[in-house]
Amino acid sequence: MEFKIAGDSHGPSMLGIIEGIPAGLSIDKEAINTDLRRRQKGYGRGERMRIESDEVEIISGIWNGLTTGAPLVLMVANKAANPVDVRKERNVPRPGHGDYSAWAKYGLMDLNAYTERNSARWTVALAAIGSVAKQFLSVFDMRVMGFVASIGKVHVDDALFDEVQKDFDTYIEKRDNSPVACPFEDISEKMIQEIENVAFKNATTLGGSIKTFATGVKPGLGSYSDVFNKIDSKIGRYFMSIPSVKGVHIGHEDVSCTGYEYQDPFTYEDGKIKRQKNFAGGIEGGMTNGENIIVTAYFKPISTLANPLDSVDLKTKAQCKAPYIRSDSVIVPAATVLTESVLAIILMEEIVEGFGNDNVELVKQRYFEKYH
Repeated sequence: MEFKIAGDSHGPSMLGIIEGIPAGLSIDKEAINTDLRRRQKGYGRGERMRIESDEVEIISGIWNGLTTGAPLVLMVANKAANPVDVRKERNVPRPGHGDYSAWAKYGLMDLNAYTERNSARWTVALAAIGSVAKQFLSVFDMRVMGFVASIGKVHVDDALFDEVQKDFDTYIEKRDNSPVACPFEDISEKMIQEIENVAFKNATTLGGSIKTFATGVKPGLGSYSDVFNKIDSKIGRYFMSIPSVKGVHIGHEDVSCTGYEYQDPFTYEDGKIKRQKNFAGGIEGGMTNGENIIVTAYFKPISTLANPLDSVDLKTKAQCKAPYIRSDSVIVPAATVLTESVLAIILMEEIVEGFGNDNVELVKQRYFEKYH
């Protein structure tokens, strides 16, 4: 399969393209729009989220609500105008953004040229593609769910993660009712206070982390044959494509324990081989092992600051302050839909590559024949 994203932040639209998707998959547009709305929510989001009202339009690859096997093209219109006058050349790079590094590579002096692609607006297409991937996974009894595990110095205790896995429906509802996408009400309140007391009061930004789970995953998805395309290799690559992600961890985060403590012993229950725990996070040897996949993604504080940092004018070399362009204070809650998206995309890709891409019912038949 191939996934492509095109469009500019303040152009007419953003496009998401899925090539190699099987025919016969029923697409629920409202489910996609629900995910697009989730991407816009979250305490600490900025002005643009009040301007945009994202809705998907499927412009090819579908007939009577079903995929045809042709490339599926998803379009989301842009409504927000550019907050800066792009007719005025901008020569001062913002620390933490791609302004300077893009100028060093591509050589165009006007930094406005790079802002369009460096903007996180492109993730609206990622959310749309990921929503389709989640609908595909539901045919195979798989689910993907993410929630905020930390913002700033406030974090969810590791012991609570097991609770989430025992009752996904309850915790998804709690997450969706939280302004910061954290399903634990007391911790959610502390995260809101952290945003108000640190980010808002100091005109700065905060990072954090997101815990993402996949359930119903069968063992043996993926392959060890190509070391760069193992599932954990893909997780590293795909998760790191999300703006502001600076680190990714699979499974149990404390690796200071011994090997005897870390590995997951086998057990045989109810006619199935299982594990006594899941420190591996559902992946061993580049393949799924039948346990829930658990991925933690770490997000840096975003770069655009209302109280700008020092910079240098690339034309005059004069010391100056970086420009301020509208931005968010915290993007971690909104990014839960993005971490879900990339994990769902990886699993959809593995199923299609392992069981074919002709008709979804045939793919399903082959899949469940193997895992009967």
